[in-house]
Amino acid sequence: MAKTKKAKKSKSIKKNIDIKQTQPQLISIVLLCDLPGHRMKSYGPTSLVNVNDRYLIDIQIDAIRKAFINHEIIVCLGFDAEKVSKHIRSKYKHSNIRIVENQIFHLCNSCEGIRLALNNTLNDKVLIVDGNLLVSKKTLCDVDLEASCVFIEKYPSDNLEIGININEKNEAQHFSFGAYKTWSEILFLHGMDQIEHIRKFLNHQDSKKKFMFEAMNDLLKNKYEINCIENKHPVHKINNIKTYHYLKENHEIFNI
Repeated sequence: MAKTKKAKKSKSIKKNIDIKQTQPQLISIVLLCDLPGHRMKSYGPTSLVNVNDRYLIDIQIDAIRKAFINHEIIVCLGFDAEKVSKHIRSKYKHSNIRIVENQIFHLCNSCEGIRLALNNTLNDKVLIVDGNLLVSKKTLCDVDLEASCVFIEKYPSDNLEIGININEKNEAQHFSFGAYKTWSEILFLHGMDQIEHIRKFLNHQDSKKKFMFEAMNDLLKNKYEINCIENKHPVHKINNIKTYHYLKENHEIFNI
């Protein structure tokens, strides 16, 4: 009898190990939705602009859900935070979504939102996405989950302004306005050492007014590698009235 119990226990342990080994890795996705679009305050928060009868944030969350089985979403809000928060709490109350609020959004740039989000996860795989992006599941599925990486746009839209210089190994060398390749404003951080380095950079008081690409340049300066992946599924940034109306008039874009 003792032998039978031992055998059963052994099988139970093996089953638990198998489940643990096959469990998909957790991906933390940060949506930076704290800053308003240029001259778009009268339209309300960009996350709630209506595109093809859907809110932008609903399109983003749907793409995330389809791309990643095991995920958590951290939404950083600022401008009109209460409206977006109310929508998320109502529609996604049973989802793994957390909200952080940047209450000084009018005094800072994207680095402060990233700092707040990174302080709210202990995960070592973090995907940071500009909250103004209309992004598809196809793009998110192309993220290399084994190394830090960014997307460069094969067909860049006009209002993606940050560029990247890359080397022959398709590694980022420097981010800046006017650089050769266009960055999609999506960043995947892999490994706690990189995440902790960027957190320390963001914790400096003078980092609050800096942009995300400046934090990434600090990573590169300290010899961390960021791979570049060509994005064949264009993203569109809704950060001004012109782009918003263009996207509303071109419905085929939303078949993503």
